[in-house]
Amino acid sequence: MQMPDKQLNMARLKFGPFGPLIGKLGNTVGYIRKGAAVLRMIPHKSNKPRTVGQKTTTQAFGLAIKFIAKVNHFTNVGFKLAADGTTKTAQNVAVSYTMKHAIKGEYPNQEIDFTKVMVCKGMLEGPVNPVMSYETAGDTIAIKFEWAVDPDADRNRKRDQVMMLAYLPDSKRAFYLDSGARRSAGVDVLEGKFNLVARGSDKKDHFVETYMAFISNDRTQISDSVYMGQIVL
Repeated sequence: MQMPDKQLNMARLKFGPFGPLIGKLGNTVGYIRKGAAVLRMIPHKSNKPRTVGQKTTTQAFGLAIKFIAKVNHFTNVGFKLAADGTTKTAQNVAVSYTMKHAIKGEYPNQEIDFTKVMVCKGMLEGPVNPVMSYETAGDTIAIKFEWAVDPDADRNRKRDQVMMLAYLPDSKRAFYLDSGARRSAGVDVLEGKFNLVARGSDKKDHFVETYMAFISNDRTQISDSVYMGQIVL
């Protein structure tokens, strides 16, 4: 008598006979994500040659997910509200946006278009007339973000906090602040370090890509991020 394949019989009905399927059953896996039951097919290897379109999508996904992984703590805040009410995570939404809007070039030479990257997504009023400047001292950089202040703005808007992020494409590192100065301050400074020379697996940094946004004091609203420009080191 043939014994059943244990790998195909790992599912369980955790919430009774009419509850969601949890675990692996055949070529299907069930799990709970954000309170919702999800079923998905387990991908299987195909013997068919992959099309250029499939390769393009795979490369774009790889670029997007690797980038978001480096700024994940920031985008988890920046895309949280965009993911609320869905079965997606903030990371899912951030990766999807990057794939759709911030990849340029043709396979196999696709790359991230940092001018179109968004690290926050929301409906809150963004910065007005934002300006970025910077100073360096050795391997340290201080990036100043400034914006116009409306003296007649609603009190709650004055209490919004600035969010600032700097990304180093060469060494694939980031430094950021997700709860900076109040909107009423009109200015804040983000400080970080960059690689003057190659260090082990890290490359020398040549550029810094900068972004800013605002988040409400109670964290229930957030603005779209604004690309503030590239710094050439």
